[in-house]
Amino acid sequence: MTRISKQRGHAALLFVMIIPALFGLFALASDGARAIQSKARIEDASEVTVLAIAEHNDDNIGQSELGQGSAVNQQIASRYVNYYLGDLSSIESINVRRLNCEDIPECLDGLAQDEPRFFQYELDVVTRHQAWFPKSDGFEGFDETFDVKGASMARKYQNQAVDVVFAADFSGSMDDGWNGGNQTKIQDLMDVIEEVVAELEKFNENHQEEANHVGIAPFDFYTRNMIGGREKDISELIFSGNSIDYGRTVEQVFIEKNQEVSNSNADRSNNVELTDDFEQFRRDIRYFRAGGGTSSVAGTIRAAQMLQKGESPRRLLIILSDGEDNPDWAPSKYREPSYGSRPSFETIGRTLMINYNMCDVIRSGLSDAYTPDGTKIEAKIAVIGFDYDVNDNDALMYCAGEDNVYEAQNRDEILNNILELITEEIGHLGNG
Repeated sequence: MTRISKQRGHAALLFVMIIPALFGLFALASDGARAIQSKARIEDASEVTVLAIAEHNDDNIGQSELGQGSAVNQQIASRYVNYYLGDLSSIESINVRRLNCEDIPECLDGLAQDEPRFFQYELDVVTRHQAWFPKSDGFEGFDETFDVKGASMARKYQNQAVDVVFAADFSGSMDDGWNGGNQTKIQDLMDVIEEVVAELEKFNENHQEEANHVGIAPFDFYTRNMIGGREKDISELIFSGNSIDYGRTVEQVFIEKNQEVSNSNADRSNNVELTDDFEQFRRDIRYFRAGGGTSSVAGTIRAAQMLQKGESPRRLLIILSDGEDNPDWAPSKYREPSYGSRPSFETIGRTLMINYNMCDVIRSGLSDAYTPDGTKIEAKIAVIGFDYDVNDNDALMYCAGEDNVYEAQNRDEILNNILELITEEIGHLGNG
């Protein structure tokens, strides 16, 4: 055998011996590059996802097979992750955490120094991917699958002035105790409103060029204003003959009707117009008392009328209630026989809000405006129900829209739901 033949044989032998190593190197390089790329993509996905979750503002209550966090937030995260990582085999886990200021030491330290509060969202996502060249006998490489993890955080602050009007339930049931606190519901609600006002005040102290404003429309059977020494209900319905004219009522929803009520409780709880004089607002509401039945439509109409007078770039109408409208009571001010069958508060509310789309008209009227400097005004209606199942009041659910209805189990949840509606600016904190 010649030397050349021997060298060829050695080369062939070396080639056969090196092939597995070279292929293993190729496999590691290919799947390794893919793993690095997948890691970069999942980090991008987690950044965008946590911002979307914070913007959506769901209450994040719940647990699923994938991990913690509400079904809504899990769905948002799944959509974004699947979009960014098209080659994934599965999403192994999604964990969404929503932290209130009380859960964040940095936020608590800031409150002690009179700084504004914030909410923090945290997201962890793990995805699984199929290796292109998994290791086998004689070949190095990745396992059959590999996992990548992404994590990110975002905080929400208030960045624009807002006009807030509470359509607040002051019916008799609000004088009852509840499992959500150690006081009556009305006492807890008033404490919550005081804390919200304190946060609105902090914004004003740090933003001299614009200001938050707050107002309240307490409702039971109706809402009250003192005009010329007489008690008036200026969210009055419009009648045609013996029946309520629902169409005209909606068409003229922003017009104050100034009808005198039949039984006076003017010292109990009157409307307080939008103001940035928070000390006066506190004095005005200090002695409010609850009593009577429940007509959320009266509070909603009156709050809308008050909110339309504001000039801030954001308008927020928050309906706060502990139950459904009265299903068997006719409005007490419509006692005269000429008013016929006297429909219940529940019927009036459902007819106006569902059949006549009253809240769509209100939203349109509130947002069809500009601030003095030409900024387009944004408006939102939200419902916070406490001490009852919010799904029982389909009129309010339809009014605000399902995404804007919140259920609070205690006073802290009421407070945090309100404050998160106010805090719309979202600051990204980066990856975890």
